[in-house]
Amino acid sequence: MRKPRPATYNPAQALQLISHDRTGSPLSCPSCSGQIMRDPQQIPPPPRSHVTLRCSKCGRVAKYIAGAA
Repeated sequence: MRKPRPATYNPAQALQLISHDRTGSPLSCPSCSGQIMRDPQQIPPPPRSHVTLRCSKCGRVAKYIAGAA
């Protein structure tokens, strides 16, 4: 039996959300317009740290590495 995978955004939605986060724009879920919770909350995040963006309403997740662009 497989483990359930967490809900994720499609690639276009994830890229849009990540680009808005990197520029400091306000974040809202592209799927349900819910509030996005960011981990770590420090802005800007430390270089090469993993950043997780999770919707508090639908639970979808997008992850990226800060400073890797």
